[in-house]
Amino acid sequence: MRYYQKLVSLLVLVLAASFGVGGCVLLYSDFAVQRGRMATANAAAHAQTCTLLQTEILDLQRRGTTMDDAALTARVEARDTPAALWRGDTLICATLPGLENFSLENAATVTVRTEESVYAVYASDLQGGLRLVTAYDLTGLYRDRDAALTRFLLLEAAVLAAAAAVTALLAARLTRPLAVLTDAGQQIAAGDYARRTALHTGDEIETLSASFDKMADAVQEKIADLEADVQKREDFVGAFTHELKTPMTSIIGYADILAAMQTDPDEQREAAAAIAHEGRRLESLSHKLLALLGLAECPLTPAAVPLAALWPRLHAACPGVNLRTPAAPAPTVQGDADLLLDLLCNLVQNAAKASKPGAPVVVLCTADADTATLTVADRGCGIPPDQLARVTEPFYMVDKSRARRQGGSGLGLALCQRIAIAHDGTLKIESEPGKGTRVSVTLPLWKKEADA
Repeated sequence: MRYYQKLVSLLVLVLAASFGVGGCVLLYSDFAVQRGRMATANAAAHAQTCTLLQTEILDLQRRGTTMDDAALTARVEARDTPAALWRGDTLICATLPGLENFSLENAATVTVRTEESVYAVYASDLQGGLRLVTAYDLTGLYRDRDAALTRFLLLEAAVLAAAAAVTALLAARLTRPLAVLTDAGQQIAAGDYARRTALHTGDEIETLSASFDKMADAVQEKIADLEADVQKREDFVGAFTHELKTPMTSIIGYADILAAMQTDPDEQREAAAAIAHEGRRLESLSHKLLALLGLAECPLTPAAVPLAALWPRLHAACPGVNLRTPAAPAPTVQGDADLLLDLLCNLVQNAAKASKPGAPVVVLCTADADTATLTVADRGCGIPPDQLARVTEPFYMVDKSRARRQGGSGLGLALCQRIAIAHDGTLKIESEPGKGTRVSVTLPLWKKEADA
């Protein structure tokens, strides 16, 4: 049974019970009042009949008239009220068939039902050992009660039928939002993650709809994130495979040349140099991959890192680069000195590769109350705006031919971003094609109280 059918059945059942019980109580209470009034009137009429019959009997006896059974029968039959007269246990007369079966005691009252009639029967003792039993017809009262009950039941049936129809329409309307929610759930389960309900009913259904839509939003975002992760993994595997294939092809090709044929010393030196170059490229690629994995798996142990102490090491790590570092005193940041040096080396080398030979690469340092910002700026070729968001992805290269020619792997900025995140910092890239690039890293300052 569907929900709205259960709702209709329950409401009709409650309405039938309350309407039926209330109507029956009203009918029977009214009947009881009328029955009580008639009982009072019949009791008074019975008492009056007894008094009149007793008076007539006494009056006749004072006149000397013998009151035998025939005379008593005549007096009883002269009454308009059905009655029976007893002397002790002997029936003298009965003007209503069936009264002879009721030899009641004094002041007794019973209700007698026959096939077609209902009577209230009263009994009272008279002088001379007589007992008078009178009967009063209640058939009309009971007939009116039964007729009223029949009319009420017909009215109740009509009301319940109308109520069932109206309730069914209202229930179908009220439960229609549930059908929308069900349909939306089925469509989302089938893959339509953009499906929403957007119900506006002004009640709990609207609240449920809003919660359902929020859940659908979360599911859609989660699915989008998963799809993006899968796409990134596929891109990563494809790029990694390609990056391995290129140097391995060169290494194997030159090795085959050296092994398969006699070459002059110049060709041998060229082949060996190519093998060494591609080997160093593979070595650099493996080191950067290990660094990326290490940053993801190993937590950082922060320490005080004076930035001024990194400048000499940075110059030594980037020979041949026209590097300009800050001359003013630099703050002390919180982090790992080797990782920060690696970050700056990658940024400086990227800047040098993007610039003309001998062009300056500038390192700037600024600080505020809580953070220090390191900026590496160049005036090289720049990065197109539509590619800025992807340059920190592993193996992504803006100019693949130039990057491979210069020994790049597309992991430098990805590693820089991981290092910045590991230091609770941020990496920001600003670039304009043809005018250069500025890469800024914000790092937390070393707090003095941390030394305590």
